[in-house]
Amino acid sequence: MEDYDAIIIGGGHNGLVLGNYLVKAGLKTLIIERRLEVGGGLSTEEITIPGFLHNLHSYFHDTINVMPPFVDLGLEEFNARYYRPPVQAGIALKSGHAITMHTDLDKTCASIARVSKHDAEAYREMTENYASFMEAAVMPALFTRPHPPSNQLAILENSPEGLDFVRMGRLSPNDVLDEYFENEHVKALILHQLPIPRGIVPDYHGLGTVIPLAVSQVEHSQICLGGSHVLAHALWRSFFANGGMAIGFSHVSKIVVENGEAKGVEILGGEKYRANKLVASAVDLKQTFLELVGKENLEESLVKKIENFKLDEFSIFGVHLALNEPPAHTSARFNLEIDKAFKLNIGLETPEDYRLLWSEIRAGKLPGHLGMFCSVPTLFDPSQAPRGKHTALIWQPAPYDLKDGGPEKWDEVKEEYMDLCIEKWRQYAPNLTDENILRKTALSPLDIERKLYNMKAGGVFMGRLILGQLEYFRPLPELAEFRTPINNLYLCGACCHPGGGIIGAPGVIAAEIIAEDHGLKTWWE
Repeated sequence: MEDYDAIIIGGGHNGLVLGNYLVKAGLKTLIIERRLEVGGGLSTEEITIPGFLHNLHSYFHDTINVMPPFVDLGLEEFNARYYRPPVQAGIALKSGHAITMHTDLDKTCASIARVSKHDAEAYREMTENYASFMEAAVMPALFTRPHPPSNQLAILENSPEGLDFVRMGRLSPNDVLDEYFENEHVKALILHQLPIPRGIVPDYHGLGTVIPLAVSQVEHSQICLGGSHVLAHALWRSFFANGGMAIGFSHVSKIVVENGEAKGVEILGGEKYRANKLVASAVDLKQTFLELVGKENLEESLVKKIENFKLDEFSIFGVHLALNEPPAHTSARFNLEIDKAFKLNIGLETPEDYRLLWSEIRAGKLPGHLGMFCSVPTLFDPSQAPRGKHTALIWQPAPYDLKDGGPEKWDEVKEEYMDLCIEKWRQYAPNLTDENILRKTALSPLDIERKLYNMKAGGVFMGRLILGQLEYFRPLPELAEFRTPINNLYLCGACCHPGGGIIGAPGVIAAEIIAEDHGLKTWWE
């Protein structure tokens, strides 16, 4: 067997982040990736027409401005560049009206005031009350190992904002919205910031705190110039530049466990690689323990808890378009900025629309109540299409397992469902005609699972983001500190705190814990 100090299973962005930190700390580090392309969800491909770049799984990057690896690893030097669109989000309404959220608070409040003066004042008040608190207390906690609930309470109880934050943590996002806001369309636009990219459904009890987080916009929604894969490539180049090693197109089939300690890995075909210090898994919880470690090496009680870990409640049906010209919304007559919005809400006009959509998802139905997350990347980065042309994307939340036919049913219905999604957007932007659309293609929840083995049941968040699976309970209290019952086996994927999305925090926190256990120099301090 070839020897390494550290072996990381999975070359998604968290595995790449951890690999970078370890190799710069002096460990001989190997990353083993199942696919030829690194980055996992950081995928940009020409799936319609050559020259048209489409971001298939990750696009809205909301934490780059606070992501330590971006600075620690000097990723701008490896060509990772970002742009923050001035119009962050918008909701187009059938009535012909529109509301937009801007990087400029005054512009956001002015847009809201056109439909509700009360809500404009409430929006400003919430932003002014919570922005500093979010920046000082909440955002740093995303990149710190989670603390037991009692420790968190002791800290938060020391300020009025913190105490109210605890109170909101007893409510659902819907509850908090109803307390602060009146207009149903304003509520719908704020709710639109939760499912993508945060993975939170409006009725999840105990997650009302995401409302001031979304309103204060301390997380800046940004686009990676050149496509999301550019961030993956920057992490990859940094890893190699610092002496890291990697093997692609190799599926890890087993973590070698000897006397309760992780000693290396075996890949399909039988080849083995020895880890002298540690193995870290950036893949999902169930794959790590039930497939790679094996039940025979685990306590029965832990196996049962892992089997009961809840996967994502919803997946994403994606539509990708190559266009002659960008969508022109009817509601631009009311608000010109809607055509410049980075994240577009199409079809989820009231909180009731969210309830109806998720009732269909939970019933396993093909959603007939369409509510979509749309964007036109080339408005913000023209390099993602040939000169004068455009790309567009639609993400429609949907179930993976359809009640009528199971997940395989997606192969039969995805073309027709794609046309339904396009037709829905056309109701708001009439120029999305067949003549304007040069090519179209769809990716179903089943397609996601087929392509990214890590995303079981088409779930892109690596486990449901509910109160019982967050912070110190993510993925389980026994695993919350990224260590496992197998000595020198660590977790570093999105099944850990703080969860999915392009944030890199699990990789950073795993590096801190590994450095502590193995006496490594924490160069990043």
